[in-house]
Formats: sequence, structure tokens, C-alpha cells
Amino acid sequence: MRNGSVTLFLALLGGLLFGVPAIRAQDAPPIPACTGLRWIVNAGSLHRSLHVFPLAQQQQFFDSPCTFLVTGRNAPAGYRDWNAVTTHSTPALAGLDRIVRSANVVAVLYDPESWPMTPHAEQIDPVAAVCRAAAIAHAHGKLLIATPAVDLLRHVAPDAARHGQRYRAFEQTGWIGAMAKCVDGVEIQAQGAEANPALFRQFVDTEARQARAANPDVLVLAGISTNPDGRRVSAQQLFNAVQAARPVVDGFWLNIPAGGKYCPRCGEPQPQVAVQVMQRLGAETGAASANGRHR
Repeated sequence: MRNGSVTLFLALLGGLLFGVPAIRAQDAPPIPACTGLRWIVNAGSLHRSLHVFPLAQQQQFFDSPCTFLVTGRNAPAGYRDWNAVTTHSTPALAGLDRIVRSANVVAVLYDPESWPMTPHAEQIDPVAAVCRAAAIAHAHGKLLIATPAVDLLRHVAPDAARHGQRYRAFEQTGWIGAMAKCVDGVEIQAQGAEANPALFRQFVDTEARQARAANPDVLVLAGISTNPDGRRVSAQQLFNAVQAARPVVDGFWLNIPAGGKYCPRCGEPQPQVAVQVMQRLGAETGAASANGRHR
């Protein structure tokens, strides 16, 4: 069992902390193999982007085992037969039970953030919550990818953002390394730094090293966004961030957010930025074959 004693202890601790029954930790299922960059993309966001990002072009880039396709309960019709890894997302442990019992789900994103959708107990101890989520997912034969937000720092370093030290403060928590011991993948929410490629690379590199030191087999992805928290970025800026970080990650979570419950300040989505970036990355990112793993 990979880090079995640690996973089991934290699963038991999580049962006490979060008021859900403790379960026996198990080995995770195998991660689908691929060549090329791995991606996390949201089917709903892609569907909203069809007016500038045609379905055939989306399939060229993302219809492969390299993609974790976040679908929710009802994926749009054009995405149901993709050869991608069917993935559901939840911001809270309470949503896991329903997700892991779905036969078609292969992977789960657990996304704790400093927002009302994640319970306070899970925000103040995100490592225990993540390892609890992993134990639940693995017990049902699902993969677990942890995507902790940098804003969880408000509970341990509330002044870090005000002093421009939030990424350094997040690194010092050691959360990514501790989570990597329990999970199959971690996503580093670095999208807020993407306009500064040097900062983006430094943060992603530090966290990736921390994760792999704890678990050499863990997948490491970095977050990128076409409009992080409502701020406009150009395709060139986003491409530069990808190029800066790609040597140290397995792939990226490409966000095309729209204003709403999960991103109140995001405003209108900017899918044209995503299209331009993907076109620049070229054919290497699309239609990946299942013959190994990019590192």
C-alpha cells in the first residue's frame, strides 16, 4: 500500500474531525497512461466556448486519456463519448459519497477553498480533509486529485497576501507535500501568478518538488486561467506561463471561468484566449496515445 500507514491514520483522523465514518484505506486504481501533456478541462466551460472553439478542435486537443474531463452529473451530449478520464469535482467531503458511487466516474477532484462551499473544518485542516477524501475515493476504486486553493492561507497566515508573500507562505505550510502522500494527483493553483512567468515557474517548481519528494508517483498539474478572478490576461502571457512551468509538471488545469457562484468576480468567459494558447502549443497536446507517461 502506498504510504499506507499515513493514509490510514489520516483517514481515521478525518472520520473523527469531519463526522463521517472511518473506512479502511486502500490502494488507488491505476492512472490511465498517456503520452504528452495531461489536462484537466471542464465540459461545461468547453460547451460554452463552442462559438469560438469548435467541438472538432476541442476533440483534437482533449479527446484522449491524457485529459481529466470534468463533467458533473449531466455532461453535454457532445462530450459523453470522449476517450477522456471521466471526472467529477466537489468542494466538500459531503459531496463525495454520491460521486464515488457513480459507476462511470474514474477520478474525483477535491477542491477545498476559502469559500462557503467548503465547510470551515475542512478549510482549517485541509491536509486531513484531503487524505480523508482520498481514502473514500480509493475505497470505491476512484482516483483522487487534490486542488487546494492558495486562499486557504487566511487561516494560518492572514497577512501574507497583503504583504505580497502568499505564494511563499503557501509553500511554507508543506500542505502539498503532505497531501501528495495520500492522493494520486495534486493541482497547484498558481493561476493568480500567470502574468509573471518567473513567479509562476518558481511557485510551481517549489510545490512540484515538495509533492514528488513525498510521493514520486504523484501526478503534478498547475492551474492556468483565461481570466483569473476576473483579471484579463493575453494569450501570450498564458502561453509564456505554460512554457515556463511545463518542464516541471505533468500538465495543466485549463480554466475558462464565467462569473457565478464559484467565481463571483470572473465576469465574461474568455475562451478565445484558450483557443489561441492551444493552437500555439500545437498537435503535441492533442490526441495523445496511451503508451506511457509524460514527465
